[in-house]
Amino acid sequence: MRRAFLLLLPLLLFFAGNSYGVRLTKIGVVDVEAVFNAYPGTADIRQKLKEERDKYQIEIDKKKEELAKMGNDYQANYSRFNEEERQRRQAEVEYKKELLNEFIEETNKKLNALKEELTKPIYLKIQEVIKRVSAEKGFSLVFRKGSDSLLYFNNSEADLDLTKDIVSRISKELSIEQRN
Repeated sequence: MRRAFLLLLPLLLFFAGNSYGVRLTKIGVVDVEAVFNAYPGTADIRQKLKEERDKYQIEIDKKKEELAKMGNDYQANYSRFNEEERQRRQAEVEYKKELLNEFIEETNKKLNALKEELTKPIYLKIQEVIKRVSAEKGFSLVFRKGSDSLLYFNNSEADLDLTKDIVSRISKELSIEQRN
């Protein structure tokens, strides 16, 4: 990820030529998480998510405790049970483990959905502001700080779009391969 960015950076910093002269490609970065944390109301979102997580954790802890009691009871009375009872109790413990794992998985899905629901409007607003500020300041490319995710690309920078050149080169190379 970082390596790809470092390999791409010199090319992006190289002067891009056009028919009217040479100009510099401006590249910027944005720490989206810092912007999100500075956004009004995010503390309330974190608090709501924590409350939901804590509520589910109480249920998970109860289910774990019940499962532990079943397991301890099974172990303590193992020698008293006949083979059929051992298998029944073991199956019951395994079933409860499966239910617990399913509950945890569903809980995580619900928490992720709630997080998405609460944060998506903020991230969309941040993305809009990134686009406006980037365009106003004349940036051609803006990356997410700490990753190689592209947040903004100036579509009017036609000389940065290599699509036609790549398609042409592929066509040329394929036609050469087909001749051989």
